[in-house]
Amino acid sequence: MESLQQELYQELPEFEEKTKQFCRKEISVKEYKGYSGGFGSYAQRGGEAFMLRLRMNQGRITKEKLNFIVEQCQKYDIHRTHCTTCQTVQLHDVQPDALTPIMKAGLEIGIVTRGGGGDYPRNVMCSPLSGVDPEEPFDVYPYAKAAGEYLLKIINKYSLPRKLKVAFSNSQANETHANFRDLGFIANQDHTFDVYCCGGLGNNPMMGVKVGDHIDPKDILYYVNTMVLFFMEHGNYTNRAKARSRYIQQELTEEEIQKEFQEKVKLAKQNLDHDVTIQEESITKTGPIATELPDRVLAQKQPGLYTVKYHPICGNMDVQKWAELNHLIQDMEAVELRLSPQEDIYIVNLTIDEAKTVVAHTQDGARTSFEASVSCIGAQTCQVGLRNSNEVLKKLIDFLRPYNFKEGVLPRIYISGCPSSCGTHQIGTIGLQGFTKLVDKKPYSAFKMSLNGKPCLTGTQFGIESGLLLESDINSFFKELGETITEADSTFAIWQKENADQWQALLKKYL
Repeated sequence: MESLQQELYQELPEFEEKTKQFCRKEISVKEYKGYSGGFGSYAQRGGEAFMLRLRMNQGRITKEKLNFIVEQCQKYDIHRTHCTTCQTVQLHDVQPDALTPIMKAGLEIGIVTRGGGGDYPRNVMCSPLSGVDPEEPFDVYPYAKAAGEYLLKIINKYSLPRKLKVAFSNSQANETHANFRDLGFIANQDHTFDVYCCGGLGNNPMMGVKVGDHIDPKDILYYVNTMVLFFMEHGNYTNRAKARSRYIQQELTEEEIQKEFQEKVKLAKQNLDHDVTIQEESITKTGPIATELPDRVLAQKQPGLYTVKYHPICGNMDVQKWAELNHLIQDMEAVELRLSPQEDIYIVNLTIDEAKTVVAHTQDGARTSFEASVSCIGAQTCQVGLRNSNEVLKKLIDFLRPYNFKEGVLPRIYISGCPSSCGTHQIGTIGLQGFTKLVDKKPYSAFKMSLNGKPCLTGTQFGIESGLLLESDINSFFKELGETITEADSTFAIWQKENADQWQALLKKYL
């Protein structure tokens, strides 16, 4: 890490100069975006302020990193942050002269922004409750950490066609979408991994191809190394729209991908020394066993320890909330934050009394699964965004709160402002993707609706596009849906199956 740190330090003066050139309008938005993305930063819409993406390795925010977020936000007057679906924290409305100092300060404590955007390996994702989940076969975090460290070491050594996303899943919930990432590892009961490659969301989404069956965990880096080289060999360097690894499936058959991938893994094992040796973490902290658990409190596999689930509305956190959590947990032994790919924050390793305290301080978050809906940052901020997804979701939640729909009446929804799928709309029971609808040759803000996406390992499927919903009709659609299901004294999951005709009629009315 120390040599990498020095390498990344040496790159920052050039980044700083490029940013100054952009601010002086000496280089274009497109040119700057192509350069700055590799450093985890983009100019926001309008070009007056910037986003900086902090890689929280495997989604873990230690007390030191939490304190860093608070200190930097306060130092540079940053009020707006966003928890992303790739388990990172985005700082927004950052002034240009703050970017490099924050990057440098982050490197001192192991927060790397390099590769947070652009054509690089992204933050290696990991099931947020890995290591504390009572249902997991084993803790996949140490392996995800090893993969993340390996990719960071080579992050500026290779020229990839596009970004590369790697994920580790510890359970059937498959929160990290490991079977449809560029490379994904899924834990088995016998302490092995199944491995998938060349999957992904976005335009032309594709499930991954299984290239490893019950592999020894010590071999994971041979698969990571092979994926990098396989992507470089077969990825499209001339057409960015088709430069993601999933498009390799349009050039090679599943059998061809499996055969070549496995041959390359075999060669890697012969020529490289990449065996992974890990030391699993152990938590010595204990506490009394609770007989009743408050809402949002989950029992861990460690007896007497608990997790609190907190979902900031729309994934947005202001600095005051980070500061409140930072102050709250500083004296709590072994406690840390974990980010989920659904923009949740889990506060782990709490005693039951600590958990109750944390619950009391996180009452401002989602009250139901529906209010825990997911959205990207939206077009008001993002240069490539088409619709202001984040604001649409916030207004929808505010609009529906007076109706007090019970848990389960409305499902969790996923909203992306454009086809890039940063809001992972294709995995949602209901997904919305920003679009434009022409009515009498006039453009109207709209969203494509997809239905019945399912990320869990049993029966994984992408949502099926069902039509266009005008942005102006979104609140009315969900209000009528909620009232109809409430009147039936049901939940969306049950009502949708038992009332197919009524459901289709409602869709036809609005889509």
